[in-house]
Amino acid sequence: MKNSKHPNGYLPKIAYHMASDNHEAVAHFFERQVVAYGPITAEDMIWIMRERDKVVRVWAAEEREFNNHLNVTRF
Repeated sequence: MKNSKHPNGYLPKIAYHMASDNHEAVAHFFERQVVAYGPITAEDMIWIMRERDKVVRVWAAEEREFNNHLNVTRF
């Protein structure tokens, strides 16, 4: 079952919480995804991992930008 308003279901939430290492939320939304849309496929897992990687890259870029603004160097 596909939802036209949220075509990826809970997959974006799973990716976000994976990026933030919130294991309880990952398990919660994983279960909600399975109940609402059926088993998570290999393609879904690939999508989740790519989205998680995007979130991590964005957060790292934001942290670098913030630290550059403060003239903070990281070793």
